[in-house]
Order: sequence, then structure tokens, then C-alpha cells
Amino acid sequence: MNKAVSDKKVVKTLVDICLSEGLKEVVISPGSRNAPLTLTFAAHEAFDCYSIVDERSAGFFALGMAQQTKRPVALICTSGSALLNYAPAISEAYYQNIPLVVISADRPIEWIDQADGQTIRQNGALDNIVKFSCQLPTSKNASNWYVNRLVSEAFYHCQYRVAGPVHINVPLAEPLYGKTVHPEDKQRRIQQVSSCSSISKASLDLLCKEWASHDKILIVAGQQAPNKRLQETLRILSDMEQVVVLTETSSNIAGNSVINGIDKIVSTITEEEVHFFKPSLLITFDGAVVSKMIKKFLRDYKAKAHWHISPINRHLDTYKQLSTSIEAEPVELFEQMLPLIGTTKSRYKTTWLQRYERSNKHHEEYLAKDGWNDLKVFSHIAQHLPTTWQGQWGNSSTIRYAQLFKEFYNQNSFCNRGTSGIDGCVSTAVGASHISKQPTLLVLGDLSFMYDNNGLWNQHLSSNLRIIVVNNGGGGIFRFIPGPSDAEELETFFEASHQLNMQPMAEMHGLKYLVANDEESLNENLATLFKESERPIILEVKTPAKENAGVLKSYFKRLKEEL
Repeated sequence: MNKAVSDKKVVKTLVDICLSEGLKEVVISPGSRNAPLTLTFAAHEAFDCYSIVDERSAGFFALGMAQQTKRPVALICTSGSALLNYAPAISEAYYQNIPLVVISADRPIEWIDQADGQTIRQNGALDNIVKFSCQLPTSKNASNWYVNRLVSEAFYHCQYRVAGPVHINVPLAEPLYGKTVHPEDKQRRIQQVSSCSSISKASLDLLCKEWASHDKILIVAGQQAPNKRLQETLRILSDMEQVVVLTETSSNIAGNSVINGIDKIVSTITEEEVHFFKPSLLITFDGAVVSKMIKKFLRDYKAKAHWHISPINRHLDTYKQLSTSIEAEPVELFEQMLPLIGTTKSRYKTTWLQRYERSNKHHEEYLAKDGWNDLKVFSHIAQHLPTTWQGQWGNSSTIRYAQLFKEFYNQNSFCNRGTSGIDGCVSTAVGASHISKQPTLLVLGDLSFMYDNNGLWNQHLSSNLRIIVVNNGGGGIFRFIPGPSDAEELETFFEASHQLNMQPMAEMHGLKYLVANDEESLNENLATLFKESERPIILEVKTPAKENAGVLKSYFKRLKEEL
């Protein structure tokens, strides 16, 4: 490229390596110290550069894009506290294995801790939540080989084996806005060759032998990106008499014998029935599980054996009974095992399926008689949401309500369950909808929406984005959780009660605004919501704050009743 870019050689080398690694999306937050980076990235037509002012929102916007494309997205910020604002999104990416490349501009190292403006200890600031971090050399005569080696290593850790975020810190001295045309200097790209992911025959034989010794095998699928191979493999396993596969909306796994809506079943199991439902062999793999009920059930009633499957051999002992940690991709292991295992005579699957059918029947009967509340709102959304749309779910109550409706398992679903925070739900959905071009529905609560309404403060909103804000006047989940629900400080400090509405926020950002206060207006607006539009649409659904917890408790009580 013969365009004039930053005259800082280290920046030119960094950007050239990003180009050779196939980086395409670059999210830039305005600043002066990062001017050399901005000027050089923006000069390359190969990069799609996005300007987002709020670094916290920018981080989640990039996460949403990388979540969809499964390739690295870069984040560029100025020096100082700007970098720290990326931390929530970077921690989410770390625990979801999403590839992000944070490139932070910094002051020269001699000015750190010298009371110079906009200067903090940036080098290593994200070390607890990134897979790799480095600081590039500042000298004008810095070795090109050294810069190349560091940046190449960052991209390796970002993409290979298990993806995740990395951090490259770039100290830059003034002047910052100088430009030049650099001589052509093709950068070395280090090719990566993946190793074989199959396990040895001896290990496989031992696992298959242990599998054959169990007649009650429970597979719990946590959060997974959509994976057709994994879905098909688990569908085959779920057809075996001794196997039960439990999934959640964020598992992105479906099938005729696959059981969703975990809480609808676990909440109904009595002490006398535990023996019929608890597994002999528990199998889990990486990916967060939303259901607190299944975690408590499996911790209280332990299996004889627990396998955890992880490509990086993470010894996750979530259920306090880990017996075998298997280093493998789950789909690869299951595909290796399938020809060597078969069904075993058992009533285990039948037991779970019968309870599943009973719970679904009670579910439908309860909703038919239920009044106006959050649960009813989700039932109407489930009836209207087209299967061709993807779902983006807010945290706390929202993702938990979503688990209860089997209709939501027909969509690809995403949620920030790596750290389960409410801080970036809007920004993530905006980034995801922009890059995927797929019609996207974001459903979240009022506090989550207000906390991240800066996610709408950018120029990249897609007309295919729809947002439903369930406004019950505060953090409704705290009325359901034992502890805060009984505290006199509930409304002020836990629920954070308010009288705000979303219309001014929607209009400020140029979105079409709809509002529903009852079932009739909700159904009318849902029909409008899923039609084509030239701009994004927000539907605010107002529900009674104090009734929702009682309704949910009554709902789970109804599920426990006999037919």
C-alpha cells in the first residue's frame, strides 16, 4: 500500500501483521494518543473501521461481531482509563472463548507514575482476563522481528486451540499525527498447523467400557455456539434408552428426544423420586449453565462418575464430583465413541420424558389462565418470534424466563453468560445484528436496557434489529430470590425501583417506539415488531412490578402437581 499512514514504524508493522492475519473488523474509540493507530487502520481499505465513543459499549459491540463471525475483531483505544472500560466485555469474551484483539495506545514508559495526564499502568492491566498480553517496543530502531514475533504470538493465542481475547499495549510518543509513505515491507506470517484432536484407542476403550457400565447417563449441555455436528451427535445419543440430554436456549441444541426447560422438570422432583432422576454417569462440557436448580440437584445427589470434556483440559468441578477430565472437543469425542457404544435397556430416558410432558401440560394450562405479568409476556413473544430470527437474551430474569418456553429453542440464541453481567446486552446485540445481517430480537429487562443504552449511540444500527424491553419498574429477579425479597432495602438498593420509560431514549437514538400495557396491545405490537422496517424498533412492555415474583412461585407450584 502506497498511502500515507502514521510515520511510526511500529504502528505500520503492527497493522501490516493484522492485515496478513486476516483481521477485517476494527472498532475504534476516539482519542489523541491512539491517533497513529487510527490513521493507519483507517487508511487500509481491507479493514472495516467502526467509530464508537463509549469504550465499554465498543467492547461489547466488538464481542457481538466476533460472536457471529468467530474471527478476531480488534479494539483500539487511547491511553488512560479508556482501556479499563473494555474490561467487562473482555472478561465476557474470556469466559466465552470469543476472539478479540485489544490494541491500547499508551504514554511512553518513562512517564508512567510521573503525574502525567491520562496515564495509568496499562501494561498487563487485563492479564487476569486475557489469554496473552504484550507491550511493543518504543524505540524508533525497534527490531521488526521482535514486533512481528509479539503480534504473531498474540494472534496465535487469540485464534488457535481455544479462542479468546488478547491485549497488545503500544506506547507512543508525540508527535502523534505525522504521516509518511513507508517503503513496501512484506511481513512474515507464521502458519499454524492444528494437532489431531482424537484421543488414543486405549483411552477410548476405557471410556466406552465405563459408558457401558451405566444405565442412567445424563448429558448437560451448557452455552454453546450453534454447531450442527454437535447437535446431530447429541440427537443420536439422546435416542438411546439410558441417555438423557438436557439443554438450555443458549445451548443451541434441539432434537425430538432432547429435553429443554430444565427447571420445569427439576423443580418437580421430590425426595422420594430422586433415585429415578439422578444419573449414574454425568457428562458435561465447557459452557456456562444457567439453571441454578440443576446445579443444586447434581451437587446434592451425586453421580457415581462425572466426565468433563474440554479441549484445553479445564478441570471444571462445577458439580463437586469430577472423576474424569477429558481433553477433547466434545463433538470429536462423541463421534469417536458412537460406533463403539449402543443403547442399554433402561427406563431412564422414559422417566425424564414423562415428567417433561407432564410439566409442559401444566405449563400450558397455567398460562391459559394466567393474568398480565412477565411470564405471560414471554408466552406471547414465544408465539410470535419467527424461527428465522436469532435471539439475543438479557441476563438475570430474562434468560431464565426464556428457558421455560420450548418455542425459543427453535432459534439460534445468544446471551452474555460468560460472566452473566447486565452491562453490555444492548451493545452485544447491536454488534451481532450489524455483522450477521440476520433479523435479531433482543429481549431484556428495564435495568439492563438503561444500564447499556449507550449501545444505541453509534452509527451502525441495523434496520433488522428489534428490542423488547420488559419494564417492571426495577430488578424483578430480586423479588424472587430468597434473601433480598425479604429485605426492607429491597426497592431502593436491590430492585432499584424507578418510574422511567424508554420512549425518550428510543427517540433520541432514532428508533421507532412502541408500547404495550396489556395482552391486546402486546399482540398488536408484536405483529408490527416483526415486519420489515427502515429503522430498528423498540417495544416497551410495561408489567406490574410486585405481582411477578408471586406468579413465578405459583407457576412452579403448579408444575409439581400430579395430572
